[in-house]
Amino acid sequence: MPESDRAIGAELHLAEDGSDTQLLRISLAYAAKPLPRNWTLHLDLLHAVTAGPGTRLLRQVGSHVIIAPVVPQGSTLFIRMPAGSLQRLSDLPRGLYVAGDDGVTAVRVVAHDFLVPPHTAPVPPEKSPPAVTPVCPLIPVPRHFDRREGVLPLAGTFLVVSEAGSLGDLALRYLGQAHPLSTSARDLSEVTPLRLLLQECPLEAYRLTVGPKEVTFSASDAAGFFYGAVSLVQLLASGTHLPCCVIEDAPRYRHRGFMLDCARHFHSVEEIRKLLDAMASYKLNRFHWHLTDDEAWRLEIGAYPALTDIGAWRGHDEVLEPQFGSGPGRYGGYYSRQAVRDIVAHAAALNITVIPEIDIPGHSRAAIRSLPELLAETEDRSSYCSVQYYRDNVLNPGLPGTYTFLDTVLAEVCALFPGPWVHMGADEVPEGVWLGSPACKALMVQAGYRTARQLQGHLLSYAQQRLARSGRTLIGWEEAAEGCKLEQSAIICAWTEPASTARVRALGYPVIACPAPHTYHDLAWSSAVTEPGLHWAGTADLETCYRFEPDESAGDLLGVQAQLWSELLGSADRLEYMLFPRLLASAETAWSPASRKDWPDFYARVKLHQPLLEQRRIAFRPLQPCAVSADQGQTAQGRPQQQCAGQ
Repeated sequence: MPESDRAIGAELHLAEDGSDTQLLRISLAYAAKPLPRNWTLHLDLLHAVTAGPGTRLLRQVGSHVIIAPVVPQGSTLFIRMPAGSLQRLSDLPRGLYVAGDDGVTAVRVVAHDFLVPPHTAPVPPEKSPPAVTPVCPLIPVPRHFDRREGVLPLAGTFLVVSEAGSLGDLALRYLGQAHPLSTSARDLSEVTPLRLLLQECPLEAYRLTVGPKEVTFSASDAAGFFYGAVSLVQLLASGTHLPCCVIEDAPRYRHRGFMLDCARHFHSVEEIRKLLDAMASYKLNRFHWHLTDDEAWRLEIGAYPALTDIGAWRGHDEVLEPQFGSGPGRYGGYYSRQAVRDIVAHAAALNITVIPEIDIPGHSRAAIRSLPELLAETEDRSSYCSVQYYRDNVLNPGLPGTYTFLDTVLAEVCALFPGPWVHMGADEVPEGVWLGSPACKALMVQAGYRTARQLQGHLLSYAQQRLARSGRTLIGWEEAAEGCKLEQSAIICAWTEPASTARVRALGYPVIACPAPHTYHDLAWSSAVTEPGLHWAGTADLETCYRFEPDESAGDLLGVQAQLWSELLGSADRLEYMLFPRLLASAETAWSPASRKDWPDFYARVKLHQPLLEQRRIAFRPLQPCAVSADQGQTAQGRPQQQCAGQ
């Protein structure tokens, strides 16, 4: 029997249920035979739910919800959630299936009436800034761009004359992928001279001159030569005649970062390499790799094979439940140690440092469920619920096994990642944790702590000292600064709001500004019901991202960083749609002086760069998309397309 005949159909109806809640009705209809005995419905929603009329809520673990009818013969279920939870098609339940006495059966949403306030009115077309013709085509815009008269006709090969020695290696390797290079020529008419000159410059700075007969760029370090080559490659995209110009450039910030969450959904090595290439082309230099979370542990650790044997997979018959639409089948993946080495090497060739994140003490459910004999305390009676609806996702600072685990994992992490930084998370530890743990109570007495909250600082301080012995600096989300237990060499990512940058900097910590309303590229672009994305921090179109200016009132910042969380990113196309072109806005803020930023000019330059993104086969969001994008055609007609996490 075809799968479509075996699948159960579902119709969804959403209604307001008073001023504080929404009521979702799910009506099931089996195509070939009645619903199985003792059936339960499984679905994934990113919101806390309660049971509605005639429905039992059996369990909610993270986004995974299990419900059943009060009357076994029933086929209609109701769930309540806070008002405003469902605002767009990407909020709809995903990964639906029925489990019963005879196994698991897929559920396909066949109809819904999902047009609810404020989306009943047409969404106005997006406004474009006034049309301008940019003088400089580069992104990020350089500090100084002097357009000169004339053009340089390009020959088929650059004839390289370099006094940079090994400092020019990264630049020439990168440039050689875009245009042929040679160090000798029989016929000078068939080559364009390219000179690399050593010159006193600030770190990462360069000077690029395109004259009527040759190209010259100068710098004093490998990064400067590399970024000169990056700018030259962008100019090469203009065709066979380069505009004569002089560029003098240097970065605004040292840390120009991008974070990718690979725990919620797994992203292939090939996709990561593709993203690293794009990062380098826009002068980003830090890849923050979120490798562990409640939903998965993605990094191979030789001492603990269970972390990936168990913690890298989820499904109906797995230790970890399905999440975020991954469905009942076995879904997941992890990065082997060799894959990590390959990614680190690829990044290094692009002047990018990889920063791994091992998220503790919260967001640790995958590790705890994989190693319960080491990380779980059976006597712990603490009662808590994390912001993502987990009740068992926090490491226990009172257990010796926790420190054995950290020592072992961090030793392997430091061996795999040669960069000077390791991110340790520290975000979103829920209230109530550790209050019912005998081991934590004993540690509090021993250390003289008055509140359980101090235990987080205790654990992070241990991790900081362990990393320091390996020559590494700890980075954490802004909650890591709470209680001031960490030495002020720790670097803090200020993420909750723009004002948090100055607040954390005033505590004395170096800060990376990454406030969610401006730098979280998993937020929806607009309020259109067809526009995918989260909306807990509002919406963020290209202009919102571009107009972000870090608060420097409390002193110098290390830099800025864009984030892409993966709850809704079940495919590479969806990942790229959410990230591009918004990542270009973050890159310009990270590199270019505030005085050089100009929204209409940037918009015009992004239009010039869309063909470059197409050449890279990046599935970016068009600046002026059709009313319904290609992967949403079914949803716009009332037939939601289920995202396949395995894509």
